[in-house]
Order: sequence, then C-alpha cells, then structure tokens
Amino acid sequence: MRTVLSALLLAAAATSLATAQETYWIANRASSDIMEVSPWGSVLRRVVMPTTLRSAHVAPDGKVWVVRFIQTTFDIVDPSTNPATITPVAIAVAPYDITFDAAGTAWITAGGTVVNYDPNGVLLQTYTLPAANGLGITIDTTGNKWIAHRVTPPSVSRIDPAGAVTNYPLTGAASAFLPTRAVADYRGLLTPSHVWIIGDSAPNLVEIDENGVTLNAYTLPTGSIYALAVDKNGDPWAGYSTGTLLKIDRTNGSVLATYALPPSINGLAIDFAANLWVTARITFSGVGPPCEVRRVDPATGIVEVPGALTFGGNNAAGTQSSLSTTYHYANVVAPFGDLDGDGDVNWSEIQNGTAPRDRWSTSACHVETSGVTRIANTMSFDVKTGPTTFWLLAFSFGLVAPGTGYTNPAFAGEMRLDPTLALPVTQSGVGNANLPFAIPNDPSFVGLHFFMQGFHSGPTTLAFTNIGGFLIW
Repeated sequence: MRTVLSALLLAAAATSLATAQETYWIANRASSDIMEVSPWGSVLRRVVMPTTLRSAHVAPDGKVWVVRFIQTTFDIVDPSTNPATITPVAIAVAPYDITFDAAGTAWITAGGTVVNYDPNGVLLQTYTLPAANGLGITIDTTGNKWIAHRVTPPSVSRIDPAGAVTNYPLTGAASAFLPTRAVADYRGLLTPSHVWIIGDSAPNLVEIDENGVTLNAYTLPTGSIYALAVDKNGDPWAGYSTGTLLKIDRTNGSVLATYALPPSINGLAIDFAANLWVTARITFSGVGPPCEVRRVDPATGIVEVPGALTFGGNNAAGTQSSLSTTYHYANVVAPFGDLDGDGDVNWSEIQNGTAPRDRWSTSACHVETSGVTRIANTMSFDVKTGPTTFWLLAFSFGLVAPGTGYTNPAFAGEMRLDPTLALPVTQSGVGNANLPFAIPNDPSFVGLHFFMQGFHSGPTTLAFTNIGGFLIW
C-alpha cells in the first residue's frame, strides 16, 4: 500500500485545491494577541493585536471578530491573508459580546444597545434595549437574539426576527442575581430552543423558553457561575473561577458530574466532535507557563490535551474567554447551511461528528485523533466512513502549505502531508475503525507533532481525506 500512496504523492499535480481545515480561535487579554487552535490542541498561528482583548469570535465567512477590552473599537481579522489583515471598526459604546445570524451578519452587545453589522463591518441597525448593561448574547433556533442584562432585578431581552425588542424578568432567581451570559440550546430540528442564563452574585442557572417565560431557576451547590456551555444532548455545563466543572441535567437541574480542573475555568466551548474545551487562565502577568485551552473528555473529566497557548516563544497571558468553535452556529443558528460547501449541511456534520468548516471532512470519510495524547497513554486514530469504503492513511511530522500539496486528476482534494517528513508506515482498512496507539513513556516524545491524511475509495467517491493530527505532551 505504501507504493500506491507514494505513486499518488509523486504524481504530476494539476491545479492545486486549497484544503480548508476546521480550526478555532481564542483571544488572550493581557498578551494582546489571538491564536488559531487545531482540533487536537496545537497552536497554528498567532496574530498580534493593538490592545488588550476581551474575546474572539469566528464569523461564518472565516473572519475573526475581536472585542477589545473596554474600548469603543472592535477589530475584524482576515486570517486568509499573510500577514492577517486587521480592520478596526469604531462603535459608539464599548462592545462586550458578538454572535452571528444565519445570514452571516454580526450582532454586538454594547451597553444598552445591540448593534447589527454586515459581514464586512458596515453598520446595518442599532437596537435600543429596555434595560442597561447588555452583556452576553445568543441566537436560538428560530432566529431570536437573547441578551443577558447585568442588572437587578434580573432580566433578559429578546430581539425577534422582525426586530421587535421585549424585556423579560427572570422570575425565581435571587434578587441579587446579575445575568452575564445566555446560551440557546438545541432540542431537535425545527424545535424552539430553551435559553440558559448564568450571572454574578448568586449561584443560579435559569432556563427560559422561546417566549421568555422562566421555566426553572435552579440554585447550584456552589457560588456564581463564570462560564457556560450546552452540549449536544442539551445538558448545560457550568464552570467556576475555582476550577470546578459541573454537568447539569437539563430536565431537573441536578448535578450529573463534578470535575476539578484547577486553577480556574474562564471559558467553556463545545466542538464538532462533542469535546468540551475549557479555558484556564494560568497567569495574568505573563510570568510563568502560558494559559491553556484544554480539551476535556465529557464522560470522564480527563484532560486529553492541555492546549498550551504558546507560539514562537510567545505565551498567552490573561486569557479569560471561551474558544470560538463552529458548534453553536452549525447546530443551532444555521443547521441547513453548508459552511464548507461539501454537500453535507451543518446540522448533519455536527450530528455525525464531521467538521462543518472542512470540505474534506464529510459523511463519505472523516479522520481524527482522540484520547489522551500524553506520554505513557493510549490514544486512537479514528476513521468514520461507509461500511464498504476502502481507506488508507499515511503519517508525517509536517504539512505543506494549502495550495502547494500534491493533487491527482483522479482524486478530489489535495494531499498536504510533507513527503520529506513522512513516517515509513501506513494504515489501511474498510469501514469505520479505531486504531489504538500506545505512546511510549519517553520524555523525548514530548512536543512531537504528528499529522495524518490519506485517501478513501467508496462506490462513488475517490478523494483525499481531511487532515488529522495530535501533539504529544
């Protein structure tokens, strides 16, 4: 099989096709930079920003919208250019949070307003809210925008698809509860979301329906919740500044699991493969190890990958926001869209565990790595494909740049493994596979970065796979 693959790699290339990979972005407050993170926790790129930062948000078109820390300017970063293009946009009131609707327009909370921009940062409309201090914003399955107000008595506002603005009290929450974040969940196609709200000064987790009616105001067994995410099953996850992580039963508010992830949890996110990503602010001053965005197994609470936020000798400091992934947009906001144009709609990609922003990660074939990638542990190379699909994987220590890899007229896509750094081994099979790999208990392996890619051949498919990888720690 190695001979077959080598022949493909050395074939004369036709016009190269760029392979867009699924990646995520995070803002680092004190070090004033944003970083691009792979699904296996390696930092692929760093972009230096002009000021300290609050958060970063990936738009449907791939640009990154960055909230500066308490400034009346935000930035739109285009990572498709080299170096990345940074476009500052002035705004009347300092922004706090950003989300994107199914049409790709941005909705930004700014004090007592929500400001709507087109994908290029052109102002479309400003909405005045009935309450002050609008912070977190989310969009539900029917296109409503929900805003958490850090005010007392606690309330949220809704901007419906027609533009009508309505404020709703959060009944049953403590009078001291100050809402800071709202997350709309997924309950099935064409089924209205419920919205979950957390805040300061009281240990409440509030659930409301699409009409703003408070369904439940749970009191959790610890203090104010700092971070919130809702997984594919609809269960909320609550993160605390102490490093405590709780999984909550959506049906009754009981605690299903408790994990300890010190020193702190400053952000939570879900990815396409249902992994949980936990932001840990290791240092604010920049002295010491970098901050981390940890990939956590939701079933065990084990850190599979620490996701150390460092690149080129530059360590992230003061990171306090969530990793920006495609999960919520693909599953809740625009389930019938197709971010990567691969023919699989966003919703099916999330449900099948394929990547919504990688056109070569499809229902025909998807490859990834899973498990703990620390020395002396066993991780897995995983293949998701049809029962009769033949596949072959090769491995390398490096990749070539998009558009400079090997192509073949008979195969869709582009082979981007660097052949000069290739490992003398391949794996092949038919149908789904989980291939365990025991990482030696050898410190010299720490820091090694492996990539895998190959091809698959089904009844109607002949294509290179997406790129997978892992970083040993």
